[in-house]
Amino acid sequence: MHRGTSRVRREEHVRRFAIALVAACAATPAAAVDPSPELIKQAAATAGGEIVVQSALFDSTNKDFAQGFNAKFGSQGLHVKVVRYQSSQQVQLYDQELRAGKVSADVMFFVEPPLFVRLAREDKLTKYCSSNFADYRPEALTPDCSYFYVNSYLQYLAYNTDLMLQPPTSWSDLIDPKWKGKTSIPDPKIGGGHYYFVFTIYKLFGKDWFAKVRGNDALLTQSHGVTENQVMSGERYFGVSISVLTRNDGPYPGGKQAPIKESLPKEGGALLAGGLGITKGGPNPAGAKVFVDWASSLEGQRVINHNGLFSLRKDFTSREGDDLSKMHYLWFDPDEMEKNRDQYTREAEKILTGD
Repeated sequence: MHRGTSRVRREEHVRRFAIALVAACAATPAAAVDPSPELIKQAAATAGGEIVVQSALFDSTNKDFAQGFNAKFGSQGLHVKVVRYQSSQQVQLYDQELRAGKVSADVMFFVEPPLFVRLAREDKLTKYCSSNFADYRPEALTPDCSYFYVNSYLQYLAYNTDLMLQPPTSWSDLIDPKWKGKTSIPDPKIGGGHYYFVFTIYKLFGKDWFAKVRGNDALLTQSHGVTENQVMSGERYFGVSISVLTRNDGPYPGGKQAPIKESLPKEGGALLAGGLGITKGGPNPAGAKVFVDWASSLEGQRVINHNGLFSLRKDFTSREGDDLSKMHYLWFDPDEMEKNRDQYTREAEKILTGD
């Protein structure tokens, strides 16, 4: 692996998505970079101008979404209402509402690409090609504009700076006997971002790695937040965490200056992408398109991508000046992730728990 996606995979990805996106955008007229006055007027006249966004992301991100959008469009009669649901809860609710013929959300936002893959395959998302998509990396886009990746964050190792003079440098440090009983890893059965960890290990090392980490007494945790707290308190020396937590907790711009820092393994860390798609039959279809145009614009991206959240635009990564092209991140094919999800999760859980 090198910085970013592997060269062969990236070149093929660029070729395939560039061809598909050009065709899709030609078939579906894109909105202006700034939403047209007609679209804004239509959205303001629908559902009282309210746009309902269901989000599985963090409260701080949801707050950024709402405040940023409302500040720009509030005077034009539009406002966003963010409702927090976990990824699987959103999809389950949406499936029920589609069957009932009454959809409550206009936009869905979560970090679990396989679920978006399924929704797109089942034609349950409204296709919309914003003209802002031309400014995005190919991996952020889908061939038919059924959804796009509005932001991302890294999954890597976080360590206690009071307990470790040198940072861990590899995923293999989790199986090093030197750190036996001193690490935490995500519990596979939780899904979501935890599945990214499972998939990363399968791709890099294979399933036998899980037996080795079990033998090293790594603690299974229910969330990255639990791991983060264990590392900060010194209960664990290091563990698997995510940039949006570590950069908010540690000695980083805007952080809380706790004794925790990030370490991107030499093999690379998964880039967890936040997908955003428009529902079918939502209360304000025009408003959903206005929201996508804003969220994908440079202005919108500057509002939401900071403190460990990264944009997939080609001209911007974060307010702190990060450059995604210089990060050794791993980008996985969402179709492959979906295909192997049940098997990999089941096998990893069985090995780690012995059940």
